Order: sequence, then structure tokens, then C-alpha cells
Amino acid sequence: MKTIISLMSAFLIGCVIAIVSSVFGLVVNPLIGGLATTGALTMSGVVSFVSGASQAGILCALQKQVWVADIMDNLFLGQEFIGRSIDDGSFINNSIVHIPQAGNAPSITKNRSSFPATIAERTDAELTYSVANFTTDPIRVRNFDEVQVSYAKRQSVLGEHSAALSERMGDEVAHIWAPTADAALVLRTTGAATADLAHGTATGTRLRLTKNDVAKMAKKLDKDRMPKQGRTLLLSPEMYYELFEVEQLILADVMGRVTLPEGAINRLFGFDIMVRDTIVTYNNVAAGAKKAVGAAAAATDCLGALAWSSFAVRHALGSIGVYLNEGQAEHYGDIMSAEVNLGASISRTDSKGIVSIAQGYVAP
Repeated sequence: MKTIISLMSAFLIGCVIAIVSSVFGLVVNPLIGGLATTGALTMSGVVSFVSGASQAGILCALQKQVWVADIMDNLFLGQEFIGRSIDDGSFINNSIVHIPQAGNAPSITKNRSSFPATIAERTDAELTYSVANFTTDPIRVRNFDEVQVSYAKRQSVLGEHSAALSERMGDEVAHIWAPTADAALVLRTTGAATADLAHGTATGTRLRLTKNDVAKMAKKLDKDRMPKQGRTLLLSPEMYYELFEVEQLILADVMGRVTLPEGAINRLFGFDIMVRDTIVTYNNVAAGAKKAVGAAAAATDCLGALAWSSFAVRHALGSIGVYLNEGQAEHYGDIMSAEVNLGASISRTDSKGIVSIAQGYVAP
């Protein structure tokens, strides 16, 4: 009886091992799993069916999964605004997102009196956008076995790289969503003059953000017939503290705030307000042309803020990869790097549901 139980146990464990192994591309006979020559279950039997190279492959794959999970947990930390959009991750095909879009809605006639009715042809379209590839520079890891089993040590190795990767992706997404070169979509602040500038190279003064300015942004989304729920206003720290006096913020902290979504710190005119150090930079032209991420600083640069409906913008998170070259003699350690694939787009070519505001420019 004991022998039968041992055989059954070995067989079941073998099946489990076979299933796990199949994930990593190994072909395993479930009958082999854990049987020694005596029919008893032994640890050596459990592992003996896999070659040394295959065991290393499984171990490496499991190690990578641990690091990928760490990146996933912290990927949008500080970039929560990205999640306030439509998720198109399931529509990625060869680094391109394909979103089918219905054509124009049919016209409505009240008390139709003319027959036959005119037949209109509906033309469907497809929204497509690319998924970009973001990679970290390779880093050397010493004492990999010790680092592998400790979350804190893994974060000490990859934490700064993940944070930089996340920050750059946030920069790119905000830039893609922001409108450009259209005075109806890029408003200008109208408050009193301020010395808060985009950076040290900028000169002159700019105009402060006011509540009336934010009301104009809300009005734009109202006229676009966007839902009241799911509206976000992303501000720079300078604009946020222009909008709310210190006394107001202290009072709100003392009295308690309403429950806000993750990442939001305040609410005004239906917008959940979030703060980010860098959003988008505009030039001083009235229509407001946005500058590329990483573009050279100019004396006329103006800080920008962005407001949107969650139905008006989109993102697509693709694969996340961790690459590991173990035991590199010339580096006296292991070499590791990571990559993330992420794309973003607006939902409509007419930019409905989106509006930005740039600092009003005052020449020096």
C-alpha cells in the first residue's frame, strides 16, 4: 500500500513539474518525476530528469520573473496619471496598437415626410499608434545570489533604474497627450506676474494660474460633452501653489479632504488634481507649440499643464523584459538590464476631451 502511495505521489509531482517545465519550453515525461530505482520518492529523483543546462534555464527564467514582478510593482509609481486613460494593452500587434473605430452616427430626421430616405454610407476607420521601447543601461551586479532573495537588495540594484525608466515614460506620455499649435486647445494663464519660470535659462516673467483659468479648461470639456467623472488636471508644483493659497491647503488638511483617487491631491471644477514636476513645455507664441522631450532650453519657454477626460486619452503597456548575463569574468559579476514597451495616444483627431494651458508670456 505504501509503495502504491509513493508511486502515486511521485507521479503527481512529476506532472506538476512537467507542467511548470513546459512553460519554459522543456519536454518532460511525467512518469519520470521522482521515482528512484526502488520506487521510493527522493529529491535526487525529482531533479535528475532535467539536465544541468535545463535546470539552469529554469532557474534563470524564475529569477527573471522575480525582477519583472518588481518592475511591474513600481512601474507607474509617481506616474499614476497614466492609468487615468483607456488601456489598449490587449490590442498590441507587432508593436502597433490597432483600435477599430465606428464611423459617423446616422443623421436623425423628425417626422420624416420625404421617401425614400437618402441612404448614407458609413465609413469605419482604425486608430493606430506605435508602442515605444524604453531600456535601461546595463548594470553590474555582485553577489547576485544574495541580491536575488532580498526585495530590499533587489530594489537597491534596480530601484533607481526603474524610477528613471518610469519618469521618462511619464514625460513621453504627457507630451503625446498634450495638444499643440492651437489657441483653442492651448490656453494661456491670465493671473499676476510671477518669477516662477520653466528653468534657469528662461528670462522675464510669466503670468500666474488662476481659478478662472481652470474654469475655462473645465468649460472646454463641457462643450466637448465629456462625462463629469474621470476628469484629471495635471499641474506643475509652481502652478499648483499658485492656484491654492497656503492657508487654503492647511485648512483642507485640518478639516479633512474628500476621498480622492490614487495620486490625486485636490479637486476643483470637477477635476481630480495631480502634480508632476515636468508635464509639457511650450514656446511663447500665442498658439503655443509644445517642445519635444529633452529639447534644448530657451529663454522664452513656458510651463504647461494638461487636463483631460479619461475617455479622451489612451495608453498601451506591452512586454517587460529583464536580461541577465551571469558570471562575466571581465566584469567580476553579473550584467543586468531591463526594457519596457509602452505607447500612448489621444482618442480623437479633433482633440475633444483634452485641453492644456501654458504660462502667459511677459517679455523681459
